[in-house]
Amino acid sequence: MIRNLLITILILAAPLTHAGSNSVGKIYNPYVQQLEKEIEYELIIQQDDDDEFDDQIVHRLAYGQSINDRWFVEVGVIGEDLPNQDFDISAYEVELKYQITEQGEFNNDWGILFEIEREENPDVWEFGSTLIVLHEWKKWVGTANVSVIYETGASIDDEFETELASQLRYRYKSSFEPGVEFFKSESTSSFGPSASGQIRLGGGKKLFWSSAALFSFDSSKPQNIYRFNIEFEF
Repeated sequence: MIRNLLITILILAAPLTHAGSNSVGKIYNPYVQQLEKEIEYELIIQQDDDDEFDDQIVHRLAYGQSINDRWFVEVGVIGEDLPNQDFDISAYEVELKYQITEQGEFNNDWGILFEIEREENPDVWEFGSTLIVLHEWKKWVGTANVSVIYETGASIDDEFETELASQLRYRYKSSFEPGVEFFKSESTSSFGPSASGQIRLGGGKKLFWSSAALFSFDSSKPQNIYRFNIEFEF
């Protein structure tokens, strides 16, 4: 089944396109826990020999909580450190995730994510939906996020975009799960090792972390992208 999921991911990746900055980010699972609350921070660092792509750093800070055992809402702010520019808030976003199936109910677990993002400069609105699918096989877990985004604004041509983010990880132990991640879009063609885990803090509190070092297999895309994410659940 893992082989079939990976084949599906690669087939879907071929025609995917996306304009703009790199599409690397958090890979979502389909699950919602009732009474869940979390604070999340994500850091994306982009490096390249080409000055156009080099030393771009993106920060994302968000707060989220479950509405019930099916719906989860999150609001976030995104900031950028660009070469020769001061740090600036670049976008605001709202996300709403819905868990479609119960965990283990079917062969795959399914969810869907809806997102609204407003970029500051240029003034652009993005409306997106992401299909989330997760499959478990013994100690292996495969996850794919397939997104369709509509982008509109006075300074751009309205257009639809698509993205793919996928991950295969091995459940070695709860505090450390090694894996690999793959991202495909017009601006990103990256693949590389990843690691994630969780630390229980007591009183129902948890700390989730994940990281990845991604390398481009397309010379026209950013060469190296590093991702780090940490979530405090309480």
